[in-house]
Order: sequence, then C-alpha cells, then structure tokens
Amino acid sequence: MINSTTRSYVDECLQNHSNLRHAARKMELPAVYADSFGQVLLDRPLFVERSEIEAFADDLHKLYSVMVSLPDRLYGGDLRAYCRAIGMDDALAGLMCRGARTAPVLHARADAYHDGERFWLLELNVGSELGGTDTAQQNRAFLDVPEFADFAERHGLGHLDTVPRVAEALRRAAGPVTSGEPVIALIESTGGIAAHEHVFLAVREAMAEHGIRLLLGEIQELGERNGKITLRGTPLDVVLRYFVAGEIAGDPAAQDVLDTLLRADEAGTTALFLGLDSGVYASKGSLALFHDPEVRSALTPSELAVVDRTVPWTRLLDPGLNHAGDRSGLLERCRDERADLVLKPGVGYGGVGTVIGHRVGDEQWAEALASADGDAVVQRRVVPAAEPVVDALSGRTEDWAANWGVFVDEGGYAGGFVRALKPTDGAVISFSNPGTRSSCVFTTG
Repeated sequence: MINSTTRSYVDECLQNHSNLRHAARKMELPAVYADSFGQVLLDRPLFVERSEIEAFADDLHKLYSVMVSLPDRLYGGDLRAYCRAIGMDDALAGLMCRGARTAPVLHARADAYHDGERFWLLELNVGSELGGTDTAQQNRAFLDVPEFADFAERHGLGHLDTVPRVAEALRRAAGPVTSGEPVIALIESTGGIAAHEHVFLAVREAMAEHGIRLLLGEIQELGERNGKITLRGTPLDVVLRYFVAGEIAGDPAAQDVLDTLLRADEAGTTALFLGLDSGVYASKGSLALFHDPEVRSALTPSELAVVDRTVPWTRLLDPGLNHAGDRSGLLERCRDERADLVLKPGVGYGGVGTVIGHRVGDEQWAEALASADGDAVVQRRVVPAAEPVVDALSGRTEDWAANWGVFVDEGGYAGGFVRALKPTDGAVISFSNPGTRSSCVFTTG
C-alpha cells in the first residue's frame, strides 16, 4: 500500500540510480532459497505499519475462534453437518473428518488484499501445509545490502521471521512424545516432493537455521514399528503434514497410512501436525457462512463487527445451502453486480476455477453462476491498492497489485510475505500465473 515509507523508498530509488534501486538484485540469498525463488523476486519489499498488520492478525484470530465454534453452536457438535452446510463433497468431508477430536490449533495464512484503507480476507489457509513460511530469507538478505540497511535504520523497519514460530509449534507438538530434540519429517502426497522439491529444500534449509533437522518424504514411504511412525525406517516424533485430503481421496493405500498416523497420534507415539480436519475451516464456504442471514443472526454484535471489517461479502451458491431460501434473489444480485464479484470454488488452490466478473461478459457470467454447485462461492471483488515498483534495470515506475500472505497462530501475527502481479498480466495473483513475483514484508512504527 502507498504509505510514507513506500513513497520514501520509491523516491530514493529514483534519486539514486546505482544503489538502493538495485538492492533486490544485489541480495545474496542462501543457496537453496536462491535456486528456488531467486528468479521470481520483486524489485522491492513491501511496507506496512506494524500496528495495522498486527490488528488484522488479531481479527483473524477472533474470526477463527468464531468459525471453529459454529459446529457446536449451530450443528449440534456434528462436524460432518458443518461440512454439508459449506457445500463440501461428502466423500472429501468424510476423509477430512477422520480423527477429528477438538478444534485444530490455529496455524494459518490469510490471503488478503489491501484496498488502501484496510486489509480484506480473501481466504484463510488453515493447516500445516502453508507456503511462504521461509520468506524471511529475503528480509535478511535485503538487510545485508548496505544501502538498504541504511534505509531500514533511518525508517525503523522490522520484520518477523515465521520459521521460528513453526519450529516452536513443532517442538510443542513433540512435547508429549519426546523430551529431546524431536525427529521431524515433512510428508507430501505420492509424487509431491518430486514435483516441488525446490520448495521443500528451501523450507528444510530455513528450518535448519533454527535447529530443526527436517526430513522429507512422501506418504507411501511411511511405515510403522512398535506403534511409532517411520520414514524409510527412521522413527519419527512429528509428522509435518503437507498432503491434503484431495490428493489422497482416490488412494486407498494412502488412506490406510493416514489411519495409522491417526492411531499413532492418539496413542502419543508420533504426533501429527496437523490433521486433515483443519482443511474444513480453510474452505471458502466457511467464510460464506459468515454472510448467511441465519448464521449472522446467531452471532454477537462484537462477532459481527469482526466479520464485517474483515470478510468481504461472500455467499454460497448451491441451491440447497442457502438457509434463508434466497437463491433466486441471490442469483439476481450476482447477475446485476457482475463487475464487482468473483466466483470461485470453496476448496481449491492457485486460483484454479476462478471466474472474475469484470473480465467476462454477461452471458458467460450468467452461465458460470447457473452451473455453480457444491461449494462454489461468490465474493465481493476487492480492488488492491496499487504498489509502485521501480524496475531496477529500466528505471521505470510501474504499478503492481499485491496479495498479502499474513501468517497467524495462537500468539497472533506470525510474519508475512507478498505475491505481486502487474494488472496487465492478469487478475489472479498466484504462482500458477507466471507473471507473479515474490517479496518480503517490512513493518514500520
């Protein structure tokens, strides 16, 4: 967002063509992180008031507390009933609910836009499989560039490294299992490590700096010995889950391994961080419930205030899920407000299946609305404030749009990172779009 620090940075980049402007190009990143992300870096970091991003994270914490209370408050404690209410496929819901006992620990990353006045939550990625946790490698590399270090000192910049928070959470999960340094493995679905090895190697590199020796493996490589989970024969104290329910839904062998993991977790021999049930609350349908008239009637004024300043208007479109019986009125509103709305699947990643209302015509939009079922949601479009970036090579200043990744855990704000895209390169800011670039976040104040 354009604040005084952003303006100062851009001004200094334009005035000093050889130094600060080239800070991003002069960074010396750790070797593995550089191999993974060195080619997709934005030419500057982004800046935000620390009090503002901490307040947003505090609202996320409150919002999550309300969210995980809804199964008890509205559905008699039946998590499967909650899944039906958010339009989740029944088979997928059954898989996610395996082993669910209590509300999952808050370990999440918000994807948010800032419209120039405040942050708005587009989706809340709840669970252990979070990307971007190692982005503080960029912060440290920026601070190693003398010109940027001078700028940071003059403007009182700071940053929060997410990796120590993850390491702390993993050690806490290992507490009932071992009194020593835990043996931890990041576990992906079959083929998952091979497909994204550079990402996981960078995470392992960052974790090693905080004393965590992270093993990498896939679900089919797990075994069990004397009640304890093993990876290629090595006993594990904690499994850091990076596979998601959709990746093992059609794999009976992987589901058998999941059941073994859940038994070990319940027995206290190997801890699972975190269960698949955390993904229930990651569905965008969970955000849509907050704008359902009947659900809103059950919320307190203070809860509604958090919802209304955090979550843009979001509704489920499935005809069987609108408790107020307002399907026809909802569709009419959606057709009339096409340019201000976005249609997307409740469970999904990387913007796949998203339809941007202002980028399609009335006919295509009407067809998309009519065919939407299951967990599809429609959400008010948030227009992100322009982020001016001075291109290090050309010296041109161009506007970019930013998708802020805001990490939050039980302790509140846990760090952040940004994915950015020039508006001319598309409307979905995700690494599935080749124009997307990565950047780190510095806080001011």
